[in-house]
Amino acid sequence: MLAWVAAVLFLTEGFYLLTHTLTLPFGSIDLPSAGALSAVAGLSMIFLPAFYRSYGNYRAYFGTLIVLVSACDLWFGGGFWVGSVLGTIAGVLMLVLPPYGLVHEPG
Repeated sequence: MLAWVAAVLFLTEGFYLLTHTLTLPFGSIDLPSAGALSAVAGLSMIFLPAFYRSYGNYRAYFGTLIVLVSACDLWFGGGFWVGSVLGTIAGVLMLVLPPYGLVHEPG
């Protein structure tokens, strides 16, 4: 759930960066690419937790990817702290907690 909240924040940040003119703390990244990268980070934060629910055996990979995406979005997204913190917490929880895969029982 935290990863999906972070994904919505990343998507909002991406669309905000695409539509507004402001200075980013890192001069090497221009605004359209920062907005696009943040939107892609938000989309990946939507899909990675969904894959985690289906493929719980790979939780180390999904948790690590979510932590990396959150850290990278802090760098190229201009420092949107809330989404990065929530995404990092979600990734760490995926690494620490046991997987709860989807179980289908015949009815």
